[in-house]
Amino acid sequence: MLPVLNVGPLAIQLPGLILLAGIWIGLNRIEAAGRQRSMNVERLSWLVFYALLAGIFGARLGYVAQNLAAFIPRPLDVFSISAQMLDAPTGMAAMLLTGFIYGQRKRLDFWQVMDALTPGLAVILMALALMNLSSGNGFGVAARLPWSIYLFDEWRHPTQIYDFIFAFAIWRVIESNPRDAILPDGFRFLTFVVLSAAARITVDAFRSENVLSGFGGVRVTQMIALLILLGSLVVMRRRRSSYKEVEQ
Repeated sequence: MLPVLNVGPLAIQLPGLILLAGIWIGLNRIEAAGRQRSMNVERLSWLVFYALLAGIFGARLGYVAQNLAAFIPRPLDVFSISAQMLDAPTGMAAMLLTGFIYGQRKRLDFWQVMDALTPGLAVILMALALMNLSSGNGFGVAARLPWSIYLFDEWRHPTQIYDFIFAFAIWRVIESNPRDAILPDGFRFLTFVVLSAAARITVDAFRSENVLSGFGGVRVTQMIALLILLGSLVVMRRRRSSYKEVEQ
């Protein structure tokens, strides 16, 4: 793990740097996807900007709300630039809500926007896996395997590497789908959601951090991911059916 990169007198937080690089590359892929679909790239870029801004503020507020007692004696810590003081679910909810509101106000087609965002989301997914590998977050359960990593005084499943492998594979599928032009709008995004949910179900079986057990030993995150996967498959089927009816 390498949470801090020392460059001369500077101590750079490597997880934050990885995330920023992932966002920058992701934004470039989003703009390219928007141009391929002849979309208004300027409006698409502003949508992403506002959504990211809301996501960062939302994630920080969510983290503060969950750890309020720690911030009462040191309120200025709320403005820390630490990338680890973020609550991902709250940030994601703020991003989605802001993006949806902006898209509706600018009359952007929802499914076209989501398809354009998908390559960027796939890149950011890889960046998040590398960020966790750098910081040590999202660590796995204890296991002595040839590929185990030593973390927190224990040999463990390298779940951060599992995450990156799945994220890279998903990115390759998304970027190399030759049938995208003849599929209904939203199919690329829904494919990304289905594959990401399947990856979450698989990797969380080996994850140790922040584990909440559900029914029959199945983890809560796996149950949520399964519901998302099944729901996305239903939406995909309906959109394909509607697309075939329009073609006929």
